[in-house]
Amino acid sequence: MGTPTELTPDLSGLPSPVAAAAKAVAQRIQQGGTGEELISELVDLGRLREEELTDHRASGAVFTPYAVAEELVERVAIGPGDTVCDPSVGPGVFLLAAAERKYRHGESVPSIARNLRGIDIDPVSVAVARCTLQLWAAWRGGYWSPMESIVEGDGLLETPQEWFGNCDAVIGNPPFLGQFKSDTARNKHRSGLLKERFSHRYTGYIDESMLFVLLGVELSHKNSRIALIVPTSVLGSESSRAAREWIDQTAPLKAIWLGGRSIFDAVNVDVSAPILGGSRSSQCEVLRYGSKQPLQFTAPPIGQWAALLAAANGTPQVQLASQHNLSDISEVSADFRDAYYWLAKRVTEGQIGDCRHQLATVGLIDPFEFMHGNVEVKFAKQRFQRPVVEIEDQPPQPLRNWLQRRLTPKLLVASQTRVVECYADQHGDVLPSTPLITITPRDPSRLWHLLAAVGSPAASAWAVSASAGTGLSQGTVRLRASLLAELPLPMSSKLWDEGAKLARQIQSGDRTHETMVRFGETMNKAYKTPSEGLLGWWISRIQKKRP
Repeated sequence: MGTPTELTPDLSGLPSPVAAAAKAVAQRIQQGGTGEELISELVDLGRLREEELTDHRASGAVFTPYAVAEELVERVAIGPGDTVCDPSVGPGVFLLAAAERKYRHGESVPSIARNLRGIDIDPVSVAVARCTLQLWAAWRGGYWSPMESIVEGDGLLETPQEWFGNCDAVIGNPPFLGQFKSDTARNKHRSGLLKERFSHRYTGYIDESMLFVLLGVELSHKNSRIALIVPTSVLGSESSRAAREWIDQTAPLKAIWLGGRSIFDAVNVDVSAPILGGSRSSQCEVLRYGSKQPLQFTAPPIGQWAALLAAANGTPQVQLASQHNLSDISEVSADFRDAYYWLAKRVTEGQIGDCRHQLATVGLIDPFEFMHGNVEVKFAKQRFQRPVVEIEDQPPQPLRNWLQRRLTPKLLVASQTRVVECYADQHGDVLPSTPLITITPRDPSRLWHLLAAVGSPAASAWAVSASAGTGLSQGTVRLRASLLAELPLPMSSKLWDEGAKLARQIQSGDRTHETMVRFGETMNKAYKTPSEGLLGWWISRIQKKRP
């Protein structure tokens, strides 16, 4: 290995702190510096660039620690000769880690330089990445590479056509841009372009990072490996479902790497990386950041990646096969904001024995219990102990129709939960507020049977497996009406009848441990699911909801 006789990196386009640091690294290399600490100095070029970005939320870009990039590069086993692509290259930390691994496995520096590809929409980050990799090549091989394959452009819309199908490994940390907030949502023009680009795999609310996973699959071939960091919520979100299903049929899920909530300095986001490629297997791994011991689980159904997260967090794996689901015998729905705003103007503090309709919020629904009057809740920026609704004689017609649909026997289900929390409004006199989910049986006489099914251990394990990571933490889920509508129901049987009686008994006040266990065992038999593990898991979560 030698060093260039004259090393003059192009510092144009670099922020002043980055340019100064790059010049210092160049001088050290020129003077024959070969210490391994040069890796840290090269990584710091990217960190300095990220410090220049003032609004990480709007851009979705955050600096990836080198140790994280190193670990993911190792997880996908990047080796000599592999063509490696980062479709959201930023300042180049993933390609730097890939280059270093390839070098340590014997690939020549000129070959490594030819086999690295990256694209980013930010020209400054592209300049930093190119400079970083040029300095690395000069350090490791006395070779000054132009790094022409690190290019500026919108990776989702402008990736060079010749890259598609020709990348052996696709890695990176694409921008996290959720579509439920105005400062990160796509504009109408870009949304239209992406809809045309990704077809049925695109939904209006899909996170930008998941589109990069789709791109990664397109860049790969049948033997490629793909690992892109995404918010953990996309593993089970409805907006990413079509994308996950397509991916599993093209480059199946092999493992999920769990990074957790604290790997980034600038943002507090729970992150993961689906590891894709090869052929579909009966087993999948869960890999935790910093751990050398992978966990093995049965591969989840197509597109149901959250099931692996749930299993890793101790949720029993259940298979609920049924000819009928919840939507076959009931209407499962969630209310819109217009109902919320109408209620907000009419909610007032009630009294014991108040004959007005009680208001139900998420905070008032516990398993088999309505906590109205027992806990204080906040609604429409006010606090209430016993919120009731004052309804005028002639509400507007749309709200009159809504009242008619809601003032009927129904189940109310909390949407942010660790275990399914539902309550049977037997008399139909409680009004739900968004984001509660309402389950209205077509046959009111089946209300308690539905409570038994929805409130069962099997239903909780099924729901958590389908949507783990979508809540405020890995241990909570954000339920949605469309998901609950798909809940398989047990076959009609005496066991389900007995479960319905026990559910009614529990809601009536018999919440002893013995009754809860009996209910859980009965419904497990009705669902034909083993009680071992599942019952204990459910009981422990139910108990945490109790004072």
